[in-house]
Amino acid sequence: MTTVIQAYRFALDPTPRQRRALASHCGAARFAYNWGLHLVKQRLEERQTDPIVQVPWTLPQLRLEWNRAKGEVAPWWTDNSKEAYNSGLDGLTRALRNWTD
Repeated sequence: MTTVIQAYRFALDPTPRQRRALASHCGAARFAYNWGLHLVKQRLEERQTDPIVQVPWTLPQLRLEWNRAKGEVAPWWTDNSKEAYNSGLDGLTRALRNWTD
């Protein structure tokens, strides 16, 4: 039996306003990823002296931490979809899982 794999390529042609929105959402995801990574590293360091320190390693844990801190660390967070930040945190949890595996 032969399997046929078919792919499609779509070209985006955003307006300047849409281009700015796409860049903003990508930047938001990157910001959330970097913020979460910094938090994990900080908590891992704290855990060396205090084993009771919780390290947010899963997406629900990181989202909870993000929702607590977003107003302070990213006061512009409402400019983007919450899914942009969630995508960044999801990418981080995948990276952490790959690192530990």
